[in-house]
Amino acid sequence: MKTGTDSIWISTYKVPQFEELAKDAECDVCIVGAGITGLMAAYLLTEKKVHVIVIDDNEIGGGETCRTTAHITNVIDNRYQTIEHLHGEEASRLAAQSQTAAIDKIEEIILSNDIDCDFCRVDGYLFFNPDERADVLEKEYDAAKRAGLDVRLAAKAPLTGFNTSPCLRFPRQAEFHPLKFISSLAEIITKNGGEIYTNTHAKKIEDGSPAFVQTKNKFTIKAKNIFVATNSPISDYVKIHTKQIACRTYVIGVEIPNNTVKQALYWDDENPYHYIRIYKQQKNDVLIVGGEDHKTGHDDDAEERYSKLFKWTRDRFPMAGRIDYKWSGQVMEPFDGLSFTGKDPENKEHVYIATGDSGMGMTHAAFSSMLICDMILGKTNEWEKLYDPKRVTLRAAPKFIKEGLDTALQYIDIITPPEVSAESAISPGTGAIMSIGLNKTAVYKDENGRVHKFSALCPHLKCVIEWNASEKTWDCPCHGSRFDAMGNVINGPALGNLKKVN
Repeated sequence: MKTGTDSIWISTYKVPQFEELAKDAECDVCIVGAGITGLMAAYLLTEKKVHVIVIDDNEIGGGETCRTTAHITNVIDNRYQTIEHLHGEEASRLAAQSQTAAIDKIEEIILSNDIDCDFCRVDGYLFFNPDERADVLEKEYDAAKRAGLDVRLAAKAPLTGFNTSPCLRFPRQAEFHPLKFISSLAEIITKNGGEIYTNTHAKKIEDGSPAFVQTKNKFTIKAKNIFVATNSPISDYVKIHTKQIACRTYVIGVEIPNNTVKQALYWDDENPYHYIRIYKQQKNDVLIVGGEDHKTGHDDDAEERYSKLFKWTRDRFPMAGRIDYKWSGQVMEPFDGLSFTGKDPENKEHVYIATGDSGMGMTHAAFSSMLICDMILGKTNEWEKLYDPKRVTLRAAPKFIKEGLDTALQYIDIITPPEVSAESAISPGTGAIMSIGLNKTAVYKDENGRVHKFSALCPHLKCVIEWNASEKTWDCPCHGSRFDAMGNVINGPALGNLKKVN
């Protein structure tokens, strides 16, 4: 689905098209979600002669995969000193091991199948705010070393526009073009006997023997196992969504002369933080800069955030030209810093989930697909306990309670005043929340001036949605469900569309 904020990946590559599911079907494993996680899992399973059906309500990679910046890294976003504090030294070692194995697995797949996706190994540089205590860098260095990572102390990052000293250097990180990668995966999957259907919305997921997925068009896929690979799981109603929050993150791609910035991955520790990489083109390079995160549905100031990113970039990279690309993505942040991958706590027999990528979507996709594949095939995997969705992390309890209170406060919007009192106050191409009778109503006025009305209550758990002017979507501030301007669901956990109001 193309929008006014298309990523560089959508703009530079067209993914292959697949047909919609038009009949009942049976398979060994049904994968819901044709992004990088679902397609990597399908690749690994079909290589083992498992019959797989993959469905997606968009085209392949049409969710968060096309909106990533594709940093392939074992440098955990929440920092190893935090993971060690919350989970212990052995868990930190296993987390580092899984992230490193993920990079290696992606490279292995690319090399063994001769996939042309602009993959390359690069160094990664993590630099810290000079105003922080001097021991923050040393603590992270020590924690990363204890976790088993190859990490070096560096005097500064290889950037000339601003001071990054001192910093940590992590060799053998990686980057690629995500849509080129998954397009090749899709081709291999179908050659291996797997099936891929797009524009096929999963309306219901039911555990059992067999388990089944029912589509919006009332076709049924029976399967021995189901893997829900939808960024935010649509099979789990409550349990997982109380342990993570959805955040929007913003990205710009600015034109810079070729070879003026060393090709590497860069991350700072500012608040808000920033992350940087290069995408090389023939005429120029593109400097990709992200950050300015906030909770989904909590702020509608995307243009201001893009402007802040651009100012931050121009202040440090004077050669930066115009903004060629800008987009946002959705990140699921677990309260204890590690993703949730394994059996769904609400569907414990034959339904699996992978969520909580915490801004590490590429490596999360790889190690999650490896872990789920092993679990389905009955193989022992030492990461299983670490990423168990049922886990309870006592040291993360204060954050769990704080975020739970914040979510509860969102329900007060049901009784707060509306954003506008009349349809005439809504400009064409925009939306707003109105009170009609006793009900909160989401009102969208299209470019032709026609008015479309929907219940403003998210069908997941009835939180009041908010209008996102930049993406032209309705976003839920409680659990991250998102709907297009016409009320059609585009992100879970909601399974259904916004209810139309006459």
